[in-house]
Amino acid sequence: MAMVRSGAVGFGDRVSDKRHAETHGALRPRSRPFRLLIALLPAVAFIGLLWIGLARTESQAESGSSAPSFELPLLDGSGVLTDEDLRGKSVVINFWASWCIPCREEAPLLEETWRAYRNQGVVFLGVNIKDAASDARRFVEEFDITYPTVRDLDQSLTRDFGVKGLPETFFADHRWTFIGAISGARTSDQQGTVILGAISEDELISNVEILIRRMDSSNQ
Repeated sequence: MAMVRSGAVGFGDRVSDKRHAETHGALRPRSRPFRLLIALLPAVAFIGLLWIGLARTESQAESGSSAPSFELPLLDGSGVLTDEDLRGKSVVINFWASWCIPCREEAPLLEETWRAYRNQGVVFLGVNIKDAASDARRFVEEFDITYPTVRDLDQSLTRDFGVKGLPETFFADHRWTFIGAISGARTSDQQGTVILGAISEDELISNVEILIRRMDSSNQ
């Protein structure tokens, strides 16, 4: 009896082990992809956040708030530009990239308006982001942009301004205080960036005129 019982127990153990092995062997092919998916979720989430990019950033350019300090390299390689260089002037700050179609549409208007108002103490500043330096330079040459352009390589100024998409234009008075920002309606998404409509001539000139009036009133 003892031997039969012992043998029965041993047989049962082998059957149990066999079933256990078969069961886990059947599950293993399905569990590996699942474990891989779980392992990749943090990376996927991180990439997703990068692609959201500017789309989830809220503008910080509230009227009356101080514009952020910065120090960025000039696109032409002639040095750096800082906010200290702009204080005391009426400033139009345009964020752009060479691959952004609305940026190309508004480029001639920005240059034309800059040339019309620069003798009245108005300064235009281009901020190039998410772009190759060679492409940015070709853009400047193509549209004969003569106002200064800086490169925001790590997008620190872009974040500080709360840029919502491209293109977007900000207006800061002689005290380096925002009077507001202009961005068109959302048109598409490209390279992980929200693409907005180009600024209109009326919007641009009306805000430039406000900057000039503020400057004139402070000098009286």
